Amino acid sequence: MIPAVAQTLAEILAGGTSLISTEQIDFKHPGMQQDIKPALNLYCYDIREHNQVLHLGSQYTQDNPPLTAVHCPTLWFDVSFLISAWDCTALGEYRLLSEALTLLLHHRSLPETLLAPTLRGYGSLSLTVSSIGLIDAAILWKALGVPLRPALYVTVKTPFYLSCTPPSPWVGDFQEIQLIPNTLRRSQ
Repeated sequence: MIPAVAQTLAEILAGGTSLISTEQIDFKHPGMQQDIKPALNLYCYDIREHNQVLHLGSQYTQDNPPLTAVHCPTLWFDVSFLISAWDCTALGEYRLLSEALTLLLHHRSLPETLLAPTLRGYGSLSLTVSSIGLIDAAILWKALGVPLRPALYVTVKTPFYLSCTPPSPWVGDFQEIQLIPNTLRRSQ
């Protein structure tokens, strides 16, 4: 699901900023760029379980008993991305970040029509654009081994569907189980 979220964000950003295509969006570690062309860097840096939402889907199996419901939970995770801009000038970077921020603020909820196919079927996904605190940002950039830069911090609440299988029936036959007599006795 993480690549699907990255793809969704890249398509939204490429469609609403001065970038021409998703080819101008990089998913690599946000280190120093060698070839400075206008581009956005979209880097997944954190994944945390979202404990407030649990969606139970049901699948039905035709076994003995005739109809058995198997509950398959969908777990929700907050998938966080760091969006930074690259250009040959700082003003160019600020322009790209400003365009990205304006665009993302219009998408607080991602409708299914904008989502990658594997994310559809769960309704709209919430998107949060936040400005984490300066201390947290400095710690994040230091952990990445990159000097502090202006960036956007975007979190998308994402479903992770757990495939489930019905409980397995007992495979053995009780009549085949043989008891082995205890031949070892304690000497007295």
